[in-house]
Formats: sequence, structure tokens, C-alpha cells
Amino acid sequence: MKLLGLASDMDEAARARFRREVGALAQLAHPHLVSMLDHGVDGELGPYLVLPLLAGTNLRALCGGRTVCPEAALLLIQPIVQATVALHAAGYVHRDLKPENVIAGPDGSITVIDLGLAWRDGMTRHTDTGVAVGSIGYMAPEQIEGHAVDGRADVWAIGIILYEWIAGKRPFARGRPTEEAGAMLVGAYARLTAADRRCSDELADLVARCLAIDPARRPSAAELATTLEAMIDWTDSVATERATVVADPSAYQARVAPFRVRRVERLAREAIESGLPFVALAYCDRGLAYVPDHPQLLELVAGAESATARPAPTTVDSSATRPIGTDAGHVAVAAPSEPTRRARARWPWLVAAGLGIGLGVVASYLLVPDRPPRSPAPTTPTPSAINDRDRELMGGFISLFGQAIDKLDTGSTSPPAPGVTPTTATGWLQLAATQPPAEAVKSLRHALALSPTWLDAQIALCIALAASRDDGAIAACEVALRRRPDSIALLAARGTARLHAGDARAALGDLDRVVAADPDPRWRRLRARARTAAGDLTGAQTDLDHACQLGDATACHAKP
Repeated sequence: MKLLGLASDMDEAARARFRREVGALAQLAHPHLVSMLDHGVDGELGPYLVLPLLAGTNLRALCGGRTVCPEAALLLIQPIVQATVALHAAGYVHRDLKPENVIAGPDGSITVIDLGLAWRDGMTRHTDTGVAVGSIGYMAPEQIEGHAVDGRADVWAIGIILYEWIAGKRPFARGRPTEEAGAMLVGAYARLTAADRRCSDELADLVARCLAIDPARRPSAAELATTLEAMIDWTDSVATERATVVADPSAYQARVAPFRVRRVERLAREAIESGLPFVALAYCDRGLAYVPDHPQLLELVAGAESATARPAPTTVDSSATRPIGTDAGHVAVAAPSEPTRRARARWPWLVAAGLGIGLGVVASYLLVPDRPPRSPAPTTPTPSAINDRDRELMGGFISLFGQAIDKLDTGSTSPPAPGVTPTTATGWLQLAATQPPAEAVKSLRHALALSPTWLDAQIALCIALAASRDDGAIAACEVALRRRPDSIALLAARGTARLHAGDARAALGDLDRVVAADPDPRWRRLRARARTAAGDLTGAQTDLDHACQLGDATACHAKP
């Protein structure tokens, strides 16, 4: 029985909240939302609701003050998100999602309760204009300021809860509620990967989206539900696993650790074999957060540390593509018409340079250091679906942000002799690699005139045009993107071109995809410039802070 107060003590606002909760409960039916059995108004006791007796405890009591592994947090948050999706589909906003308003049963059932503040369009708010409604700590910025809210305020609260369970405290927690509210309004918090080593960059990015100051940048509850479901990949028996979490949330880590360690061990080995020892170390660090003394992971750490002291090996495959070892990744390009053996002999320096023409110019424009240094924290990259070819292109693109051309192995060939006009597409691209961006564009156009469908020349042209701030950069990048729509290198180049063209919003669309697909912190530094141009100084500062925490020393000196 839920009693709202003596009839004589009920004002009109309290009665309206009662009617609102009755209306919401009468319309909603979902396994993770509390149902209503009866309701009425007693002459002495006042308004009442008859609700099912939910055996169990609220999630504040279950998880409060302790950290749980990300897997346990995902299992607990999933039904809350599903209940929120149902609320939003019916046109309601909960407005008071918090651990106290969720009951966990011993069988693993999760039920969202307390719809007294639930609201939808057309309802009277029954609050003074500018008065915040909700619970400090879980209220979205627009909610704190008393503005109109929609379902994205609930998404913010879900992000807070998820962060709190994994890190052991709310992201904006301060000594006083007013200080916490102030931190929420400016978006000042530590990235989840910095707060807990077990957290993947993918999950940290999702939480960061939920906690975006601008509601338009948050995912919908439905999108959030789909993403979370894909992240629960270690079990097919979700209900059984959830019951195990409810029985002892902290102990669940031991249950899921073997799966997590096997996964990161495999990824670390692949990273070492690909010549990416620092990525391998990040994977190992995440696994060791689950099992600190795991022998295979410690062995991989030793191997990765040893590999960092050696230059990346140069490898040759059986095709006309020549990957070139650099300290940041590999670049692969195949000549369009040269014999295979000749192409292998001539390309070690050429293609990496072709892909990176003028990127030093891009870097000097976008990545200006001007902030005091801070101590960087390690990063935990996220596995992605990037294929080997794209990773090679992406690695070349990143490595050439300012410094990598002079580190390439150039011993197998020489650039064209001065004054000699190339006669092949290969020769024109070779010449372009020795020229400043504006001149390189002309050479690349000659290369494409001889071989119009040569993808690597199209990629090089996209980057050269972006570096020279040519109006045709966006169109050139889109030509290449039609053939490689998921190329991180091309998306980053088009994002740069769009930023130069003054379309910061479109640039952010590209750079958001780049950041989501690859953990390199320099992408965040690039996106910070786009956010600055779009007027999102808070988001730009957050990107710079994250890049600094992820080990990018230049970001520690930069500011929006």
C-alpha cells in the first residue's frame, strides 16, 4: 500500500501527482515496470495505491558504496533501459531514475518503481517555472535549470547510474549537492576508463554520450538498449546471470573474469603480431584488472614491452600491396599498373608519404599546444571491426600527424629526379610525395588521369586537398568514401576538410565515427577543434582532457 498523506494535508499539486501516477500505471504494462492492482482515496488516510509486493532490495542497497565489474553493471542496467524505452514509447518521461527507484528480486528480476514524477506532453507540470524536479545527482543539466525535459533526461540518469556502479561513485560527486550540480552543468568529470581499468573504451564512449551536456548529442533510450544488448556478449543466459549478480554483485567479477581474460589475451597477441605493442599493453592492463597475476597476460606484457624497444618490422605479403612498418601503424598501397615485383621495390617510402601529404600542415592548424602539462593516464583501446587494409591506411594517417615521414624506410628507392616529368601514375604519386600540398594536388590529378580508379591515389588526393584547404577536398574524399565508406583515414580527412570549409557540425559527424572506431587520443584532439568551432567549448575541453588522460601529451598543453 502506497499512502501519499492524509487527505487533509494534500494540496492540489500532491493530488495531481497522485492522479498522474495512477494514469501512468494504468496505461503501462511492462515486465520491468511496476504494475498497479488498485487505487482510491480514503476519507481518513487519503489517496492510496495498491501495488505488488516486490521481494528483494533496491539497487542503492545492493550496489551502493561498492564497485562492480562492467559486466555486472550492464546486466543490471539493461532492464532499466528496457523499462525506460517502454515509458518513452507511451509518451512518458520518468524524471526520477535512480538506484532507490529500482527493485532487484532474488530471481534476478528488475523493476522500476515510483512514477510519481512521470510526465508527458499535455500534462500540467504542477511546479513553479524554473523549479527543478528530480533528485540531485541524477538530474540532467536542463532538469537542474528547470527547463523542459524529454526522454533524454532519463538517458542522462542512466549514464550516471552506470558510471556510479562501475567506478563506485557518481561522475560529478562533490562534497555538497550544490557543488555537484555545478559540476554537472559544466560537464566536469573523469572519463570512465580513467576511473576504472576494467572499462572498455567502447563502454566509456557510450556513457560519455549519455552524459553529453547538449541533450541532442545523447542517444535515445531505444538506441541505448540496442547498444547495451550488443555489449552483453559473454553469456546467452542473461536472466540466470542477472540472478547471480543480484546474489553478490562484487563476486560476479570472478565468474566473468575467465571470459574477459581470454578475450583480451587474444587481442593482445594479435596486436603484438601486428606490430602494435602499446595497444597490446593496453589490452593486457584491462585483463590484469580482472586477474592481477594472470601468467599468460604477464608474459604478453613482457613481450610487448620488449617489442617497444625495437622498430616495427617491415612485412611483405603475396599481393602487390606493401605494408610499411612505422611506429604508429602500417600503410599499404598497391600500384595500379606496375609489375608486382617492381611495385614492391619502389613503394616503402612512397605510399606512406602519399597518404600523408601535408598532414603536418593539418596538424599545425588543428592541433596547437597551449595548455599546461598534466600527467597522462593509460588508455584501454576497444576492439573494432576495422579490417586489416583500413587499419594500415589508418595507421599511416595517424603516424603522419606531424612526424612520421622522416621515420620511414626509404632505402629501396629514390624520388623522381628534379625536372623529370613522370610518365606513369606511379611516377606522379611518387612526385607528389615530395611536394607541398598545393603542388601535390596537381601531381595526384595527373596520376588519376592515367589511372582514374586507383583507390590509393584517390585517398592521397583527398588528404592533400584537405591539407591545402582546397574547396574540392570534400568532393574528393567522398569519391574515395564511396568505395571505402568505413575508412577511418578518409573519414578523418573529410572531417578535416569540412572543418576547414566552416561546416563544424558535419565535421563532428565524421569525427564522432572516427573516435568511436579507434582509440588513438589524437582523434579526440582533432574533434576538440571541431567542437570548438561548433561553439561546444565544454565538449572540446572534455575531448582534450580525455586525450590527455589517454596519453597524448600535446593535448595536455592545448585548450579550446
